[in-house]
Amino acid sequence: MSDRTAQRFALWLSCVALLPVVACTAPGRRAPHAGLAGFWREYLALPPERALALAGDPDGLWVAATGSGSPSRVEAEQSALAGCRKQRALRRLQDPCRLYATGDEVVWQPTH
Repeated sequence: MSDRTAQRFALWLSCVALLPVVACTAPGRRAPHAGLAGFWREYLALPPERALALAGDPDGLWVAATGSGSPSRVEAEQSALAGCRKQRALRRLQDPCRLYATGDEVVWQPTH
């Protein structure tokens, strides 16, 4: 095998190795924040029509709540926001609760 052929093969092999990573991330879909990894895994195990609300900063102090198993996504979102507001009051956080995810999609937009 020539050096050029070996280089092409190595490049092809590295691309094939990345296919599972690329294929698992839908275009335009954002990955969850690394600081929420454990919470995110638990969230994904919830029944469909789920939502996740968060108050605070994923890089620092935060609280979160989920809503799931509701008849509609809107009801799941309302449930998650209500649960987040309760957690926020207990922790006396000033940041408002906002939706972090609905279904499998991260919808969080940083404020800074």
